[in-house]
Amino acid sequence: MRIFKLFSIFTLVLLICTSCEKETPNQITFYSVDQLKKDLTVKIDRTDGSKISVNSSSIINLKSSKVFQENIDLLEDVEVEGLSFRIKDCELSPLVKISNIAIYVDEIKISENDIKFDFLANGISFKINNSEILSRISSKLLQKKQVVVSYYSDAESDQLFNFDLEFSITAKGTFID
Repeated sequence: MRIFKLFSIFTLVLLICTSCEKETPNQITFYSVDQLKKDLTVKIDRTDGSKISVNSSSIINLKSSKVFQENIDLLEDVEVEGLSFRIKDCELSPLVKISNIAIYVDEIKISENDIKFDFLANGISFKINNSEILSRISSKLLQKKQVVVSYYSDAESDQLFNFDLEFSITAKGTFID
């Protein structure tokens, strides 16, 4: 009988303690999938037969998306579902020779093996489907809210030559309010 009373008292105390806990506020979780786009201009000056190094960089940040910008304080996770780039405003010329092309997203080098070519009506698109690279870019975006995309190459040109690379990141944000 004594054990029964002790058990009853313990149960009553436990019931009172758990029923008096503060109610936690309901959290709202929402998601957004957006395209983060940025142009990178590559300018090659006249080299008069010499080989020069060319580099150019630009920043892609989460604030280029209205949803990400408005809710950046609620951001809990970023998943990069895709990265692509395409050449814009480029007219090929036999007077320009470009070699040793390298593309970086922060310090992550995009190699030829990571690129899949898509031939579109308005040019060629280069897509990166390597899940390890996309995951590393996701981490960078979550930490710094931006990544730097860079273009490097060697070039020889007998004329001024410019073109744009349009980078596009498909990012899925998880926001918790």
